[in-house]
Amino acid sequence: MADSVETKTGSYSGAVNVVKNKHEKKNKKINLEDLKKELEMCEHKMEITDLLKSLETCVDTGLTASVAARNLERDGPNALTPQKQTSELVKFLKQMFGGFAMLLWVGAALCVFAYIIRSTREENPPKDELYLGIALTVTVILSGFFSYYQEAKSSRIMDSFKKMIPQEAVVLRDGKKVTINAVDCVVGDITFVKFGDRIPADIRIIDCRGLKVDNSSLTGESEPQSRGTECSSDNPIETKNLAF
Repeated sequence: MADSVETKTGSYSGAVNVVKNKHEKKNKKINLEDLKKELEMCEHKMEITDLLKSLETCVDTGLTASVAARNLERDGPNALTPQKQTSELVKFLKQMFGGFAMLLWVGAALCVFAYIIRSTREENPPKDELYLGIALTVTVILSGFFSYYQEAKSSRIMDSFKKMIPQEAVVLRDGKKVTINAVDCVVGDITFVKFGDRIPADIRIIDCRGLKVDNSSLTGESEPQSRGTECSSDNPIETKNLAF
């Protein structure tokens, strides 16, 4: 999210989308060090003129409609890759019978089976095994419900991350500023962001004043991080001329 921006064009900062869009990021949990090792890119170290040439774009006019359409068809929409949808019944059954829960079910069944065997041999068998089987059954059921609730809660939190992606973005196409759906942003778009905006895609900053971004969801840093036009690090995560 952009915290504060002023540029020569007014209240916007121009930026060029880097080659890796959000939909290309791997959908898995990795720590920051792993991310730094895996993310390999050179766009932040390239001269602006070379970068613009390689992306077939221009600071003053942006992409042409034909190039934008070609890039969108080639790379797909600028969106997070949706996870495979699993039915709620399958999720519930996994929590109820998967992993350690299955051991508890086996233990409960053995206890009940032992009680049945003993009851066939004795008139008044002790009910210790029966009570233990019932206790294990109740435990595994309650544990399954709780685990399912926790998983559903986590899924809702993950779904909320989708709301972090802005619905619209202001880009330069054929020399005109146009507002498009953020999912239609493509590599090479000249993108404009202002105070309070969410970054619509991974961008290379080419002009800004007083720009700060909130990287807490990416790096865990609570304070807004300043950004500029100069490459400050070979590492794309740490350099100041990229925003995610």
